[in-house]
Amino acid sequence: MSFRTGPAPGVQWPIVLRGGEGRARVRPTWNDPTIAQLTFIDSGVVPSSTSLRVWLGELRARGFASVRTGAVTDADADMLHRQGFETIQTLRLLDLSLIGWKPPPGPSVTRTRRLRVAERQLAAEVDRCAFGDRWAIDATGIDETCEATPSHRARAIEGNRSTGVELLGYAVSGRADRTGYLQRLAVHPRAQGAGIGFGLTRDSLVWMQRRRLSRAIVNTHTDNIAALSLYQRIGFRILPNGLAVMTRSLTDV
Repeated sequence: MSFRTGPAPGVQWPIVLRGGEGRARVRPTWNDPTIAQLTFIDSGVVPSSTSLRVWLGELRARGFASVRTGAVTDADADMLHRQGFETIQTLRLLDLSLIGWKPPPGPSVTRTRRLRVAERQLAAEVDRCAFGDRWAIDATGIDETCEATPSHRARAIEGNRSTGVELLGYAVSGRADRTGYLQRLAVHPRAQGAGIGFGLTRDSLVWMQRRRLSRAIVNTHTDNIAALSLYQRIGFRILPNGLAVMTRSLTDV
């Protein structure tokens, strides 16, 4: 079987894989159709080794050459390591108590506005410029991010003539029970250092607090010093356990 072209055309993506303990959503990654993007749903539950092996066999049969996971906990990463996965990205996990939190003063930036559904391709372009092809998400990925929690808020800051871009940045926040999640934040490189990230983060946290959420959670790449500094300045603290993104070749399944 050849793995050069990825899955056969005509499949409606994403598909859902089901195991006894949980489910996963699968679709080709936006920039390489030979890589399966595997996102664990049902609160991120990773299935047993037996179910996982069945899933990997199905992905290979569909023409994928490798698989990449979404962010998983340290405990799940240990299990995936035993199944032949390797870590390709480590993430810091941070949290903030919203009880009594007050928005800190910061740079004066253009007010945020709603990110319209029709603008998600523009937001994806900001994402690609901010994170590069390897770690960016496309418009479908933004859709999935918005759908990951029972309710969400998608905001943007418009561009201007000096930057020459239509959007300076965007953020997607979600809430489940009394916990808020800053799920995605991207700032165009032409606007970095101008307070865009600060403004979007503060906007998200104020939205969460107004809905009486008690806690906010965010993650970022271990080496993203600028993002870590921003979140800590706003009041987040780094948690001892982090997250990992993992990959595995399917040629030996």
